[in-house]
Amino acid sequence: MNCWGTRFLALLLGWGVVVFAQEVSAACQVEASTGEGETGRPLLKKLTSSCTLAEREAHAVDSAAILEALEKGQPVELAGVIVRGDLSFDRLPVQTFKTNPGLTSEQQKSLNQVSEQELRLVRGALTISDSVVQGTVRHQSAQGTLQFEGPVDFHGTTFAGGVDLSRARFQETVELSGAAFQKEAFFVQGQFTQSLVCRETKFGPHARFHRSTFYGSVDCAGALFDGLAEFLEVTFEQHALFERVRFGSGTGFSGSRFAQRASFYEAIFSRDTFFGFAVFEGPSSFSGAQFLGRADFSDADFRQPDDLAKARFDQPPLLMRTKRAVQDQPGTGLNSPMGQYAVTVGLLFLAAVLVAYALKRK
Repeated sequence: MNCWGTRFLALLLGWGVVVFAQEVSAACQVEASTGEGETGRPLLKKLTSSCTLAEREAHAVDSAAILEALEKGQPVELAGVIVRGDLSFDRLPVQTFKTNPGLTSEQQKSLNQVSEQELRLVRGALTISDSVVQGTVRHQSAQGTLQFEGPVDFHGTTFAGGVDLSRARFQETVELSGAAFQKEAFFVQGQFTQSLVCRETKFGPHARFHRSTFYGSVDCAGALFDGLAEFLEVTFEQHALFERVRFGSGTGFSGSRFAQRASFYEAIFSRDTFFGFAVFEGPSSFSGAQFLGRADFSDADFRQPDDLAKARFDQPPLLMRTKRAVQDQPGTGLNSPMGQYAVTVGLLFLAAVLVAYALKRK
């Protein structure tokens, strides 16, 4: 074989090696463990992003296997999978409720109120990330508490069915960033001991956090609440960040308490919004926020200076009996919506007078 033929063969072999390596790297990679055998070993299944839908279907995880692992106290680590069936935490056995010496008296009182008779435990960490949960996720006990003792990580996961984790207590961080709730997402009377992270999360037709308590920080920057968003009578013990959040329907924070910083910087409230009887103990920010519907701050209590004047109100905000730490309120001043409205009306009136005067001169 001559020199050129040898070079061509070498190039051809090299190209074949490269193509084979690319195909191998693009193939579906699966890491799995049943969790059986060694104590505390997790139920694990992770699929790489290169896996096709057919491959994910072939490696789908049944919800019964998840509940079985949780009942045994095993951690669950799922990534890039499809979860089939309803995940009903009511199937977990009822535990004897015991006092936790690590809780403050206020925390213990709150827990007692939502856990008078039943207590179900999820002892291990629960991770279902970048996945699709086809069924519902439920805790429907009307008189008990579902307690997650480890962290809960649902980041990037799509929930095709409804999610109702009402009366749940989360002892560690809850991660929902990038998740999508296509139906309702209920966390009524939830107890969040550590932080809740819901950055860029998409909530569907109805999100409810009614009477929940957040002992840690809340960061929902960039989230989308496409339907009703209910944060009624909610307690935020640490900072609450709703920066650049889009509230697509009715929104309620009435009766809620913000103990630390509350930020709604550049948030968009598409429809009627209610902050009636809300208490802002720390600094609050509404700079750049847009209220496209009615904004009701009646009986709200701002105990530190706010910047409501820097928000945009398509309708004059309702500030009946509102307590504020500064004199410059949206109801007064040239920089307020009402002030700007008055200036506009005055200018229009002046222009009409000038036109009438000009016509009379003719």
